[in-house]
Amino acid sequence: MVKRFLLLGVLLVVVGLLSSTALAMDPMGPPVAGLAQGQWSASLDYAFSETDLEFDGEFNWDAEGFSPFAPVSDKLTFEAVEMHKGYLTIGYGINDNWEIFGRIGGARAETKKPERYMEKDLGYYDDPGSYAGYMYMWEEGHPHDFDTGLALGFGTKVTLWEDTNLKVGGLFQASYSEMDVRAKYEGYSYFGDTYVPEGDWFTSAEGELDLWEIQIAIGATYELSPSFTVYGGPFWHFVTGDYDFKGEGEYAIWDEYWNDFDSEYYWAISDWWDLCNWGDYDVENDSQFGGYLGAQIDVTENVACNAECMLTGDGYGVGTSLIWRF
Repeated sequence: MVKRFLLLGVLLVVVGLLSSTALAMDPMGPPVAGLAQGQWSASLDYAFSETDLEFDGEFNWDAEGFSPFAPVSDKLTFEAVEMHKGYLTIGYGINDNWEIFGRIGGARAETKKPERYMEKDLGYYDDPGSYAGYMYMWEEGHPHDFDTGLALGFGTKVTLWEDTNLKVGGLFQASYSEMDVRAKYEGYSYFGDTYVPEGDWFTSAEGELDLWEIQIAIGATYELSPSFTVYGGPFWHFVTGDYDFKGEGEYAIWDEYWNDFDSEYYWAISDWWDLCNWGDYDVENDSQFGGYLGAQIDVTENVACNAECMLTGDGYGVGTSLIWRF
């Protein structure tokens, strides 16, 4: 019993050390069925993840009815999106070689929007001979802390072949998470030849991020002892979703003034305009192929714990579960 708890402690320490950077995914566990026919299980699962997500959509910007970005195609990458997920998972054995499971829990995420420069040819307005010039925009990067939201998932595992201590099988699992965000958007705009003055702007925005994740793995388990099993294999991981936001704020207009005392020009805020911005984006992450390795310890006859590391060419992920079979 003491050795089992020591091994359990080592696994949890490894998870803690690896969780400083990881890939966005849910814990998978052994890639074979682990329940007998008619048997149930309940588990507490936790995963920490970190990944880059690509946002591809439209950005809109409106100041007192002037909408030079109405809309503009926009594509950006949120780097190092950190996500925490916790689940209660219920499993059921259809037969000795096939189990199904469902998950419910919560998810939250943290990231920082990248600083970026945008421009758009505004073309002509009213009279075709009146050229509006260019819209130039510099947007500051600010943290995006997503509130804890609902996370749901489901999946299945099958045992395809077994011989003594070795089993080969596969798993499929999918999850959905929904998170709200409150973020600050801030930047500087210059309109070239147009009649709208340059200035600084800021908005307080609210948005929602919806993500679907799919994982498919083929692998094996090997029983090193009656209470200790190692497992792993190759897997495929895919992320898709959408993000939308809307913000309201102000546009501080800068004008140039002449100072008779110093005999020079200076810049000062001359007016404030109401401003709003909004956007709608498709979210995706390139399909990822990799491999994963884990270990499971039977603490008692009906209680087990596992921990695992998932590896790809771009990074790694970690997860852990505490399982009760009944």
